[in-house]
Amino acid sequence: MECDRNEKQDGHSYTEAQARNLMDQMLELRDAQPVVRLDLAHLSEQLTVPRAKTFATEALGRRLPIVERAVLNVFRIYPPDRRKFIEPDEGADIAIQLHAFAINVYALFDNIAWICALEAKLDIAPMDIGPFKRQCQAAIPADFRTYLAETKVRSWFNEYGKVYRDSTAHRIPPYLPPRVLTPDEVARWQELHGESMQLLTEPRLREAYGSTNELLARHEKLEAEKYALGRNSTMIGLSLTGEDANPLVYLHPQLLCDWGLAHELVRAFTRAMRAERGWSEPFIPPLAVRGPF
Repeated sequence: MECDRNEKQDGHSYTEAQARNLMDQMLELRDAQPVVRLDLAHLSEQLTVPRAKTFATEALGRRLPIVERAVLNVFRIYPPDRRKFIEPDEGADIAIQLHAFAINVYALFDNIAWICALEAKLDIAPMDIGPFKRQCQAAIPADFRTYLAETKVRSWFNEYGKVYRDSTAHRIPPYLPPRVLTPDEVARWQELHGESMQLLTEPRLREAYGSTNELLARHEKLEAEKYALGRNSTMIGLSLTGEDANPLVYLHPQLLCDWGLAHELVRAFTRAMRAERGWSEPFIPPLAVRGPF
């Protein structure tokens, strides 16, 4: 899938047209998902090595629906046209989807390399199996090597996919910032936060109120005003500060781009395997998924 990461947005929300377009793209990918899975199931029956079949059905075959569900769950919790604030628990649920998504999209590459190595009966160490590992290249079909050499695929793998996978597994996982604030809103938030904390920590201020209930009522009012500032973020990232800082990416467009890449990757692999070995292509009629997601 080709992605325009430079499409102009205000950083806080999508336009109505952008939101509709994102939903349309999501539904198109949902319709394409059964075709990809049927194509993979057909290839798994053509493979001749039992363990290669296992990796096709139980590795690739399990990861594809996880990738799909992660995207659909994010779109259900946070549709692109949502203006209501994301609640903390919803933000945590979105983070869960992002973690599963990052791990499983990246793992598709390694699973495909394993299928190639197993089917070719390549005798190499497990650590030498990978789509770009020199020792594994002899097992990867020529057409698929050409696909992997494309700039967009290499760039995604090295500059984004691996970064997010490794950070999720070993360092800092991706998250959706809870709120986006303008500079003026940041200043107001700091004022409100300072006064709110003083009410709880400075005896002098506590004594100025006639009762504990009055003090707590003022504290709650300040906190409510704090919470009303800003708007939902449409961008995700790993960390915003220090040596672990990483550029933010738009949540919904990036998920769709990566899901589209997952489809493209698997289809390129199945076509290359069949072409290399002279296996037949499957007949898969047009499919459409009905009902809500």
